[in-house]
Amino acid sequence: MADGLLDDFHLHATTCELATPTSRSFLVTKGNCQIVNIGAGFDTLYWRLVDEDIMVKSFVELDFPAVTSRKCMYIQRTKPLLQAVSREEDYDVKLNKTNLHTHSYKLIGVDLRNLTDVEAKIKESEIDFSIPTIFLAECVLVYMSLSKSSQLLSWIAEKFKSAFFINYEMVNLGDRFGEIMLNNLRSRGCDLMGVAACMTTETQRKRFTENGWVGAESDDMMTVWSRLPPQDVSRAMQIEMLDEQELLNQLFTHYALTTAWTDQRWSAIEL
Repeated sequence: MADGLLDDFHLHATTCELATPTSRSFLVTKGNCQIVNIGAGFDTLYWRLVDEDIMVKSFVELDFPAVTSRKCMYIQRTKPLLQAVSREEDYDVKLNKTNLHTHSYKLIGVDLRNLTDVEAKIKESEIDFSIPTIFLAECVLVYMSLSKSSQLLSWIAEKFKSAFFINYEMVNLGDRFGEIMLNNLRSRGCDLMGVAACMTTETQRKRFTENGWVGAESDDMMTVWSRLPPQDVSRAMQIEMLDEQELLNQLFTHYALTTAWTDQRWSAIEL
């Protein structure tokens, strides 16, 4: 899912402002913006943006050191990946076992539950707290206790002047299908400590508005799916054919896309 989260954000080489054409809102920027991918794992979004010649001032990825150490190794051993992150000739690449810093790409090993460590390492990445910053998270906050995720969200809202958060996560977990999902995860040793924020789209929305964000919206994926243009639906269905439409509907009603913002201008954004 994270691979497509920026499909409705078009980064153009003009002044930094929010614009609203006909039926779609988008961010217009001269590259003077940032993306922070929380719990990035082995996502390849940065390299796909490079391939499309879409530049941002800084692209930061955060995950556990055990994950970032493997990703650092893969980048270091794969020439195309290393060339993409080190294309700025006048900037020395800083690399150790768990962290990789280049001019625009930063890979940081950190436990998101340790806010002191998060803040210290974010500052080391030379991030700019004053420019528009998009935060991405895919099934990350639900693995944190509500107190820890609330601390993280409050810190972002306080520190970043203009932040926009896109969160993809479970929802509607109070019904029978949701109970089965939770039991299956628990049987695999995955205890969702933040499940209370995933009971409804309203609890998803409130986790942001109650932690310093100016506004938030949340829709289950069935609603998001119904908004997609027919050509996008057709393309998605060709990737993996599904015979059981009912199963697809159940899955889509149990995942949600939530957006939140600290700058009222972001309220015009529609995914």
